[in-house]
Amino acid sequence: MKGRLIWWWKIIKQYLQNCSVHGVRYLVDDNITYAERFFWLIFCVLCWIGCAVTIKDAVTNFIKSPVAVTTETMYLDWETPFPAIAFCISTSKKIKTDYSNTNPGMLPNNFKRALFKTSAEDLLLAYEGLKAPCADFLAECSWNNVKFNCCTEFQELKKTGIGYCVAMNTYHLKKTNQPSVRFFINRTVKYGDLIIDFKLNAKAKEHSHSSFTVHVLNNLQLPMLTNIEKDEIRMKRGSTTPVQFIMYDTFNEDGVKYVPIMHRNCRFMYENRVDSLFDIYSSDSCYLQMIIERMIKFCGCVHFYYIVPSGARVCNGSEMRCIIANKTEIMSKSEKLEQCNPNCEGTSLIINRMESSEYDSLDRSSSRVHVILLSQPVKRYRRYVVNDILDVIVAVGSAFGLFMGVSILSFFEIPYWFFIRRDKLENNFS
Repeated sequence: MKGRLIWWWKIIKQYLQNCSVHGVRYLVDDNITYAERFFWLIFCVLCWIGCAVTIKDAVTNFIKSPVAVTTETMYLDWETPFPAIAFCISTSKKIKTDYSNTNPGMLPNNFKRALFKTSAEDLLLAYEGLKAPCADFLAECSWNNVKFNCCTEFQELKKTGIGYCVAMNTYHLKKTNQPSVRFFINRTVKYGDLIIDFKLNAKAKEHSHSSFTVHVLNNLQLPMLTNIEKDEIRMKRGSTTPVQFIMYDTFNEDGVKYVPIMHRNCRFMYENRVDSLFDIYSSDSCYLQMIIERMIKFCGCVHFYYIVPSGARVCNGSEMRCIIANKTEIMSKSEKLEQCNPNCEGTSLIINRMESSEYDSLDRSSSRVHVILLSQPVKRYRRYVVNDILDVIVAVGSAFGLFMGVSILSFFEIPYWFFIRRDKLENNFS
């Protein structure tokens, strides 16, 4: 055993005497004193520690801070999607009369007793009663003074928990033969002016019971419990409701998509989860799915205002007690922060709602929403890669060169002296 250790020490000594790592040959030089060897040992160890710390910092920055966001004001080739417009019917006359005076999707504590005796099938029928043909609500639409077919653009969204919703210019719609987002502000279309006339006549009121709201959202958002009160726009009969806004887009450099999701801490819309109930990823759709999964976890069923996954079922009236009792855990915001990444894309909207004003209309049972872009986007947010793999390689190589004076060829000396030149060593020491 002792002879074997001596043999390996001779191999190591030969390597240290001949390798290109600076300073180490003095550690095994028989022609210098032990004090000199100790001197070189101290400074070699300090350099090795400095090299290790520098490499650790480079790798840590690559893992924890691979991307950053900055603001750009000087750019010419820009195109920003106009916001999504959605309107939702939150309740109906039957639901108000039989089940709840407020939106059932908000899980209020004041459900009527009749609800708890209702079957799941009856609850689903009540939800279906919210739906109405597009032509019963939308009278006329125009984009930058050019009229278009309202019902071609406004289409039904999947259940989001606040009722029956239709929307336009949102990525959450799947349209055939045309993109789901078609209205943009760019160098050609320099302003955005959208006018939507709604019918508030007796036929529409029969469906909505004066319980529908309009929402202006970015193209990845969904009308849901977290923004129903913050973003809703209530209309008045025979009046125009102006909605003015400015927006800032988010641009991602190509390299961002190659950074792992856990490191950049955001998801692109095409990075959907395997088991997602929605066609694209957004933080809203992720949160909705989390709510649905937690309903199933706590109560074994899903609220009739939400999507029901394959293999799950709708809660009946008595099971709604469980949903209400576990409302805090089901709607947990902390769970959302843990499970749902923010969106890598999307616009930031600053909305200014103004008081409704009278407008000339042949039909006084109408209401108009006028969505106006106050000014062209003058800046955008740019997400870029701060530390990519090439930066890490350069940083690591620089650290090895600075502290140890080595290059990549120095690593090939290890197998060379340990294995290829070992036979000469054996002959020398035999």
